[in-house]
Amino acid sequence: MKKYYEELKKIEDFSSFDRMGLIGYIHRQKSEAAAISGVDAKFWVELDYIIALMKYSLTDISDAKKEFFIKSVFPLMQKKITFVKNVEKTLPENEFFYLRKDLKTFEDIFSHASNIINKNLNYFMPFPLFLNALDSMTVLYPLLEKSCDARMIVRYNYDILLTRYLVGDFSAQLVEIIDYLIWVQAVFSTALGSDRQEFRNQIIARLSAFINTESDFKNGTEYSAKSFILELHEVLTDINIKSKIQELLSSILETEISVVECLRKITSIFIDPDISGQANVIRDLTIASDLASSVIKHIKESNNSALYEDIALSKAFQPYFMQVSRYMLDVQIDMEVCRIFEIMFYLEKTLPSFIMHDDIIPLLEISVEKLNAQKERLTQSLNTTFDPEAAELFKAKMKQVYAGKI
Repeated sequence: MKKYYEELKKIEDFSSFDRMGLIGYIHRQKSEAAAISGVDAKFWVELDYIIALMKYSLTDISDAKKEFFIKSVFPLMQKKITFVKNVEKTLPENEFFYLRKDLKTFEDIFSHASNIINKNLNYFMPFPLFLNALDSMTVLYPLLEKSCDARMIVRYNYDILLTRYLVGDFSAQLVEIIDYLIWVQAVFSTALGSDRQEFRNQIIARLSAFINTESDFKNGTEYSAKSFILELHEVLTDINIKSKIQELLSSILETEISVVECLRKITSIFIDPDISGQANVIRDLTIASDLASSVIKHIKESNNSALYEDIALSKAFQPYFMQVSRYMLDVQIDMEVCRIFEIMFYLEKTLPSFIMHDDIIPLLEISVEKLNAQKERLTQSLNTTFDPEAAELFKAKMKQVYAGKI
């Protein structure tokens, strides 16, 4: 056991920086790890919640917290340990060094705690050492509702993804509420009873705060009649949305309604519930594939003026594709969509010279092949035909939206 303690103690101490500054990296690591290991986002949410409980029970240790760790937290760890080991084994170390290290830390703490509990030596449990190991975590450091990209959690749910995207232009506060509801839905089955009541209290508090937030009126020398009309439209929209949210809050206060129902009521404010998400995925796959094919063609032709148009189109579509379309695809195809937009970002940064890397065309060709294959599979499974006009109309609409934001 002494050797085990010494090895556990050697874990690097990364507790000196703010993990919130690594949110993008953490979310991406979990997304890519899911693609390789086959786990879904709920796994990361539940694991993060368990680690948060571990950290709570090991901080300012007391007899009550020791008992809480052994009787409440350890059984939850036991349910996850097989999955943790399987995921850790599937990830290549050169790409997931920190994530693998954190998973191994979880394994080590569980293994050691299990060994002590099985031998009825609970008084030997090295709680301070466990806490030090948790504090060294990076990718798995507990972040609760920020632990995973909310859009990854609701993958394939077009209504929520599209609503979240549309709300982004209206209220960051309401986006945070949607994200919190998504997280609660994912973690609810694992959560302890006391935490479930706290989740409900938090939902009520956040909805109330949104309703009570006053509209922000503009004032300045450039204020015109047009500004007044636009602001009046925003205020009326704000009043209507808050009225609908008030109805939802009243329902929650009057009776027990599920998180699923809360999300459904919010989405119904912004979109038609009969919208066909899968049909739109076929459209989006076509647009992404056509964009990549166009870039390949124009690079080969050294047609820089046409590449400018490709970049402009990609910038018009990027927000929608990266917030909605990619999450309607399986994780492997999602990565292909991300690759296309990363290449477009690279090309934009090399303007005006367009510094080409030898790998750009082969990578884009692979993406085109995979996106077209996915489109064909979806078309067959839905027994539908693709409407090219729908894609062109959507292109025109997104270009118009993008031009209005410049």
